[in-house]
This record gives sequence, C-alpha cells and structure tokens, in this order.
Amino acid sequence: MSLSLEELKKIEANLKGKNQKKIVRIIKPEIKKFIKPFLSNDELANFRVGVQIKYKKVYKESFNRKFEKKIFKDLKSYNLPLSEENLLFNTNPHQDLSNQGFRSSMALIFYFQLTKTYKNKTCLMSVADFKNNRKVGLFNFDNTKFYPNVIKDSIKKRLNWHISNHMKPKRIFVMDSITPHSSSPIKNVPRIAINVKIQPLNLNYLYKVFNVKKRFNKKLKENLKILENDLVRFAKVSNSLNFELSVLYLIQRKFDKAVRTFNKFTLSNFSKLKREKIFAGALFRKCYENVSKKDISNIYKKKVKFAKFSCADALINTLKS
Repeated sequence: MSLSLEELKKIEANLKGKNQKKIVRIIKPEIKKFIKPFLSNDELANFRVGVQIKYKKVYKESFNRKFEKKIFKDLKSYNLPLSEENLLFNTNPHQDLSNQGFRSSMALIFYFQLTKTYKNKTCLMSVADFKNNRKVGLFNFDNTKFYPNVIKDSIKKRLNWHISNHMKPKRIFVMDSITPHSSSPIKNVPRIAINVKIQPLNLNYLYKVFNVKKRFNKKLKENLKILENDLVRFAKVSNSLNFELSVLYLIQRKFDKAVRTFNKFTLSNFSKLKREKIFAGALFRKCYENVSKKDISNIYKKKVKFAKFSCADALINTLKS
C-alpha cells in the first residue's frame, strides 16, 4: 500500500523535528569516516538533516509545466522546503551554491535514499556532469521561477543528466555545491530521502588535499597575499576554487581581479547585478533571493564586516588556524 500525501507530510515533520537528533546520531559516524582525512570535527559539530520527499503523480504533465512557469515576485515569502508543492512536483535543475549562502564551492552534500526504488516508477535525484564543458563551474540561472536558482532552459537541455547507481537504500551519494542536480519526473511510487550538508569552516582541507604546507605569519596583509598565491595554484587544478579566489580579491578590495576571476569560475555570462548579488552573498552569508540593495552597496565600503560562517569568514579563518 502506498503512503498518502498526509502520511508523507507527517514523516517530513517528524524527521525535521522530534527525530532530528536521533538521525544525526545514526548517520554521523558514516559521514565522519568520509571527511576524516581532510576536514576537522568542528565541521561536524552542528549539522542538520534535510528531508527530500516526493509524492506520486497526481497532475497531468501540462499542469506540471504550467506550475513550473509560475512566477513568485516575492521570493523571500515563498518557503519552498516546507511547501506542499515541493512534494507534488519534481525539483528543477539547479546547483546548491546559492542554497547554502554562497559559503563554499566545495561544501559536501551526503544524500541517502531511504525507500526502495523501482525502475521507471520512482522519482529519483538525477545529476549532470561537466563533460560537455571545458571546465567545472557555475551555470547561469533563472531567478523568476519558484526556484530562485534554476539552471536556464537553454543550458539544462544540453547537459548529460543521469541517475547514479548509488540512488538506492544502504548507499551514500556524495556531491558538492557545484554539482548540477534535479529530480526525475514524479512517478507512481513515493520517495523518501534525506541529505546532510557539511560546510568547511576554513580552507585547511585544501592544504591536506594538495599536500601543501601552510606558510602564514602574523602579518595579515602578507598572509592574504600568501593565500592568494596558494589559491591561484589550487584553482589551476580545480576551477571551482576560482570562486573562493574571487572572494579573496574582494576582501583585498581588488575589484577588477575579483570580476575577472569570477568570470573564470562561471560557465555562462552573468550580468553585473547578478554577479554583485553573488559577491554580497559570499560576504554576508545570504542566499541569492535574500540579498538586498544595501548588501550590494556594502560590498564597496572601505571597511566591511563579514558574516560569521560566510565564505569570507572561512578565508580569514584559514589564516588563523
């Protein structure tokens, strides 16, 4: 017997509420095994489990397409994760950099498919690779649909979408905040899955991954330059790190270099306003739709106070620890 929509909503509420701590205790050891070589216990100190539930198909495809085109003028008031629509319709293609307040291009997302899957009958998460692109990076997105960061239609159509073999119970699928992902069309069998997002609190993990010794001293200006040189080297291997490098240039008030480096990170042409909103998000730990005009103007102030746990904060913390 299939679960009803009301039953799924209760499961969602329980997973987010009274059973949250229990789930954390169960899956924390498994995540720790994965991150232990390059992240610290601090990154695991306080995380929440997200719930990814999809109900079965109840609307015709024509209605689904019409709903996906629906425009929400006030994105701040549209609480997508708690809405019933999120259970009834497939998730549009997107990358999670904005969803996580532009904190890191290397944030890790652990995805657990809990319910049994049935071929061509279950709505599953699908991902796209970057094989058709010259590099890994951020795609341009549309912020007028009910998702504020949906990958533009012209881009998503040329991506190679597929469902991983790890989308099944007792498996863990791991991706980062740049991985394009969506859900396949809603089918006949409901889906229950959870995810955990681990945010680096600094960039120390890069020095472990690249086996490079940190060379910082007690002089801030010199340290910023040292970190800049290191990130330039690292970004030659992983293009995503041009995001962190562009934010570092912002911290140093090197605006021209910040823009040029941001353009290396992106895989499409971004408008000045969209780029500024992303920069503001990285400094003040805000999702794209929550960035205000004041936040954008604050980018250019002589002295900027960065938000705790922001990308900028992580860069500065790298110099301290």
